[in-house]
Amino acid sequence: MRRTLTAAVALLAVAAIFVTVAAGGTGSTRQRVSIDITGADPFGYQLVRGRDGRNRTDAGSATFCCWDSWNITRAGAKVEVTNPRITLTSEGGRGQSALTIRERIEWTPLSDGWSVFKGTWKVVGSSGGYRGFKGHGLVAGTWAPETDPNRMLRLRLTGFLNR
Repeated sequence: MRRTLTAAVALLAVAAIFVTVAAGGTGSTRQRVSIDITGADPFGYQLVRGRDGRNRTDAGSATFCCWDSWNITRAGAKVEVTNPRITLTSEGGRGQSALTIRERIEWTPLSDGWSVFKGTWKVVGSSGGYRGFKGHGLVAGTWAPETDPNRMLRLRLTGFLNR
């Protein structure tokens, strides 16, 4: 009987630890986010994150730089892979803030010149109001043909940010 009671208490303790971790009880401030980057160069962005049941929005400019490009073969077709660095810059009430993100994206060209892409992203740097942020997620988007005079980009990053 005593052995059964000890085992039951131990199981309850382990269950309580799992519940605490699953509920974010470790002090983590993990938030689901979506970041939309749109327009023609110069690009703008809007970051929406949930906090305490409310959505908080930030907006500013987005710049792309410093990427490599290589080809892989997937299902018998050549796919271009790039890894651009994106810097999101916001002029908020506390001064300039920047969030730097590195993507890994795979491009699929369409017959009419449009391109679609998907991949992953992660935060590689932060400053100002974004200082200490880390995060990662998925990315997808489209880009108009090079012959399009407006050359619009539509890019969505979804995932998590935390401090």
